[in-house]
Amino acid sequence: DMLADALKQLPPEKRDIILLSYFLEMTDMEIAELLNMVRSSVAYRRTATLKLLKELMGGKTDDS
Repeated sequence: DMLADALKQLPPEKRDIILLSYFLEMTDMEIAELLNMVRSSVAYRRTATLKLLKELMGGKTDDS
């Protein structure tokens, strides 16, 4: 439930990358092609969004 609530709080474009990556097991290149993005942008957004999800779920990040 906590993960579902955190995912709902994300902007759609960030949520899509997480769902495609972790739930549909798509590679960054596959996601980039699907969303018409550069692969490195997908990787950066995925990493940043995972950090945000951790914060939304009450976890601390390395920066805090």
